[in-house]
Amino acid sequence: MQSVGNIILPQGYPRAGLVYKQQATSTSANLSTGAFPTATFSQNFLVKPAGASPTKRASAVWSPPEAPSSDLIGQMREAVNNTDWRQLYLEKKTKFLVSSNWSADAQRCGVLQTLCAISGARRVLEIGQCCGVATLAMAEVLPADASIITLEIDPYLADFAKQFWARSPDGQKITSFVGSAKEYLRADAYKDGPFDLVVIDADKDGMWEYYSALKEGLLTENATIVLDTTPHKGQPPDRYVKFGMDERWESNSGQAAIEAALNKFKLEESRRMASFAGVTVLYPKL
Repeated sequence: MQSVGNIILPQGYPRAGLVYKQQATSTSANLSTGAFPTATFSQNFLVKPAGASPTKRASAVWSPPEAPSSDLIGQMREAVNNTDWRQLYLEKKTKFLVSSNWSADAQRCGVLQTLCAISGARRVLEIGQCCGVATLAMAEVLPADASIITLEIDPYLADFAKQFWARSPDGQKITSFVGSAKEYLRADAYKDGPFDLVVIDADKDGMWEYYSALKEGLLTENATIVLDTTPHKGQPPDRYVKFGMDERWESNSGQAAIEAALNKFKLEESRRMASFAGVTVLYPKL
């Protein structure tokens, strides 16, 4: 038997490319509302522990949502936290007033690493890269011949991530596209796909549209879709930022768009849905 984190993998199952330096600690109490993945995912997502009876369904072994990450990822997080994003926005170097909270934390990276490992993904698409922390976390556990296509609309954020990816041996798995995700899905995606795993972490109003485009020949038969369903704050107008009153601006959290999209996803006959740890995962019915 092989293991990735706390996931027990049978012989022949696709292995992740990273050997963890430390044992992850359980943070199951941090899981958000929704179905617990081991109780919801179909059996193709679950692997029986060693010694389990072949005739009796065993309890699944689920990796803790917070997984260890490399030193480089830690350096990326530190750089994100130490960057003066407000000043960059005022200088018009970024398109948005970025918040360091947008960058993937250890729990989110752990969830994505786990989904990469147990799905056996080799072609990954990430819509909404932000600072690139989650991108590198996924690259670290993908096989050596796997690839990640990541999309980011802000050139500054794309370049911010690339300086760290270039220092990682796993960075060669990542290809970054700067521009509209909708345009990429209409044209360039067909030469890069089909994709085994797709992460949609962009504008909430576009979630259903992105998914609808992906269904047009861009997904493998057993593809997994990961949706970021954490409400976010919109961007305050320039005048609020300029005069230091951005905290007083009331914005749309995106909750209404998230709920509208989830109601549509529930009607998808070919897929099941599980929500946990701030994400919703769509996976095929067998």
